[in-house]
Amino acid sequence: MRRQGKSPLRLLGIAMMLVFFGFTLLPIMWALILSFRPASHLFEPIWQSPTVLTLNNFDSLLRSDFPMALFNSLITAGCSTVLAMIIGVPGGFSLAKGRSQRRFIASWALLLLRMAPPVGFVIPLFLIYLNVGLLDTRIGLIAAYMVLTLPFVVWSSWTSLAQIPDELIEASMLDGATLFQTLVKVVVPAARPGLIATGVLAFLIAWNDFFFALVITRGNTVTAPVAVMNFVSYASVDWGSIALASVLLTLPTLPVIIFANKYIVQSMGGAVKG
Repeated sequence: MRRQGKSPLRLLGIAMMLVFFGFTLLPIMWALILSFRPASHLFEPIWQSPTVLTLNNFDSLLRSDFPMALFNSLITAGCSTVLAMIIGVPGGFSLAKGRSQRRFIASWALLLLRMAPPVGFVIPLFLIYLNVGLLDTRIGLIAAYMVLTLPFVVWSSWTSLAQIPDELIEASMLDGATLFQTLVKVVVPAARPGLIATGVLAFLIAWNDFFFALVITRGNTVTAPVAVMNFVSYASVDWGSIALASVLLTLPTLPVIIFANKYIVQSMGGAVKG
């Protein structure tokens, strides 16, 4: 009988994963510690004065515009993701199951849009928004985020929906369902892991955006990544508030990633729910 046990290669792999996990977690833990440290002990090793902690950074952050900026980020990222999914999933379905000869051109156009640098879009958008009055508005920022999220959603959902068997779609339509009913009631539930992973990644793309928000927003709709700059001045840098703001920027994404973790793993494995 073969003895069950962990091979040295497997143990080495686990050890390397733990080291990598600790390396990636270190900046977050460091920022969390800095958010509780006073300015006089900010860069002092924590083991030299472990009890010197303060809540002044929280008070400074709450008195600033950062809470409203965090709310703006949540609204704009969430709305742009929902709209991108509503528009992009049918687009990905048409590319995956359509028989048009122009699918090849459309796929390359989407890829070019996805790979193009944001600076190529932000200047024309700024000039358009300046003329139509959409600067410093949530609607304008949501529309700008669609430039980032929509090509990604169409491309990613195309990959997920292409795995749906054609027989499943044909059987649904033979039963009397329309194409829209087949998409909503059959195709989307069957490709749920991949579509949820797509939505989560699209949300993170919009949530972490800095460049679009920096150019398009002013004071009313500033997002959280841009609001962090308010803690930097010519005279000083409020490192404690910056560290706390970075932690708060990370916290809203954790429940989303934890919820979608299994769907992301399934989508990477090409799983289709039957």
